[in-house]
Amino acid sequence: MSSHLPPNYTPALLHRYLSHFNRDPSQLNVIDHDAVGYATVEERAARAKKYNVVASDYYDLVSPLYEQGWGQRFHYTPIFPGKSITDSMTAYEHEFARIARLKPGMKVLDLGCGIGGPVRTITKAIGCEIIGITNSAWHVERGTQLTKQAGLEGKVTLVQGNFVKLPFEDESFDAAYSVESLCYAPDPAEVYREIKRILKPGAPFTFHDFAMTKKFDENNTEHAKIRNWVEFGNGIVKMPWVPDMRRCVVSAGFELLAEENMADRSNGAPWYYGPAGDVSWAWRVPGWDDFFRVVKMSPLFLFIAKSIYRVLILFGFAPPETLTLMDTMWYCCRSVAIGGKMGIFTPMYVFTCRKPITANKRSGAAEQKQEQEKVELKRA
Repeated sequence: MSSHLPPNYTPALLHRYLSHFNRDPSQLNVIDHDAVGYATVEERAARAKKYNVVASDYYDLVSPLYEQGWGQRFHYTPIFPGKSITDSMTAYEHEFARIARLKPGMKVLDLGCGIGGPVRTITKAIGCEIIGITNSAWHVERGTQLTKQAGLEGKVTLVQGNFVKLPFEDESFDAAYSVESLCYAPDPAEVYREIKRILKPGAPFTFHDFAMTKKFDENNTEHAKIRNWVEFGNGIVKMPWVPDMRRCVVSAGFELLAEENMADRSNGAPWYYGPAGDVSWAWRVPGWDDFFRVVKMSPLFLFIAKSIYRVLILFGFAPPETLTLMDTMWYCCRSVAIGGKMGIFTPMYVFTCRKPITANKRSGAAEQKQEQEKVELKRA
């Protein structure tokens, strides 16, 4: 990153976020590493009660840095052979739109749209109308500006709101999807039920999300520490666990058609080489933009940047919180890379679901069509 301070940065943004994790409210200039790595059950439960505030404070702080360092798409992707991270993202978003069964003319809801990177890619590729919802006013402002620049004003609309209490009428969407967003809700079943409410009968619902895999062991201290790191580094109050997600999808009333850890599709390079700052892989993947992106996340670059900023802080040319913000972003990137290497975490577990057609509306032909779709999706 060319700068480690977001535009319009103020220390209050950082202090507000750290207040949700630090045990001593008078020490908000530095990270309480013990609290971040070894949070108690009670501390995590307290954060869960204010999940929307925690997520909003997080994205107010880091969104400009995300765009500066990672681009307009705030998500991870499997790496495809011969493709850079950016090109892999585009290819994956096209594939995700296919898996989500999005078609021209559909009215689609993107839950947790960020600044609308995937929304714009999918709209251009499919030709559907997409409404994106985010809890961040900055996301709406910046995303709307980028949408205008892309010439998609009539196709894409971004609104501010809470996806646990969606501001839309019952059965008003033809499809819904989410990319790395529903993990911010502390109760997966609650948000899944709300999504089911706004979908038309038979409508598809597909989501790609952060999750602890079945290899995660709650009683393993190292596993729990990495989970807590992911939570702090990404503004999440309660990381979902794949078996719980599966159970909640079914209990919310959806038909579960298919599921897959998309990290397993990464065969051009490990998906986590970017957030790990692994320059050895960056040399092998095409694209100088991606190379410099990975270099800026490397341990060597971080060491040099922190050394420079220590001098700038000493002479009053940078605020002391700069180093704390850099450490926060370290947790953001390194935690997912470490968890991914261990196999206990994935940022891209995908569930493909469908809202059932009610019994009094279902015909034999509709049932046959749904069963055929289920088979095809399981093969995908």
